[in-house]
Amino acid sequence: MKWQHLALLLLLVSAAALPSRADDDVEIEDEEDDEDEVERAVLLVRRSVADERPLEGKQTTVTISIYNAGKTAATDVKLDDRPWPESFAVEGSLSASFDRIPEGASVQHSYKVASKEAGFFQVPPSLVTYTPGEDEERQSVSSPILPFRTFTITESLAAKALELGSTLTGGNFNTVSDWKRVGIIVGVLGAAAFAYRSYNTVSESNRNRKRAAALRELGALEKEDVKTK
Repeated sequence: MKWQHLALLLLLVSAAALPSRADDDVEIEDEEDDEDEVERAVLLVRRSVADERPLEGKQTTVTISIYNAGKTAATDVKLDDRPWPESFAVEGSLSASFDRIPEGASVQHSYKVASKEAGFFQVPPSLVTYTPGEDEERQSVSSPILPFRTFTITESLAAKALELGSTLTGGNFNTVSDWKRVGIIVGVLGAAAFAYRSYNTVSESNRNRKRAAALRELGALEKEDVKTK
């Protein structure tokens, strides 16, 4: 039995001394991944509106920003913005071209729009095509859909009033419903205060009348006493 134990111990020591084939495979795969990785440009597109609350009939500026988050320059970059809804008047070009956008750099293109009516609109995405690297096929990327709401002057003033009210109340009253509840509470408290004040006024008037009547009776009694004497 002893020689069997010794043989098993030698076998375990030999296995521990051999290199791990699984580790070798992982290292080889990692090296292959590094070799296959190719530096290329990756563009991100963002569209923004200058005014927080665009007014109907008033122009606002739309800016499209293109950022290169890749590892090399993007070349032959073409921007094509989609047509806006028919209720918008557009001033400026909806397309632009850029020969090159370096790694980590960004470019912008702007134009102006004005809505003929107030309302909420979903503006289609902007489309950008580019060459991400040497001998690479052209790629395309688009911006998100732009939610665009146009306000009337009354709506804009109401929104500003709500913001001011929210600031003054520490963020406790932010909506029209909040202020309606405040109005109801103030109305109830005002009615209660008016009723209490009216009650005190009536009570005081009654006391004054009773006091005057008592004084008259007292005066009459004093006159009778004087006549008796």
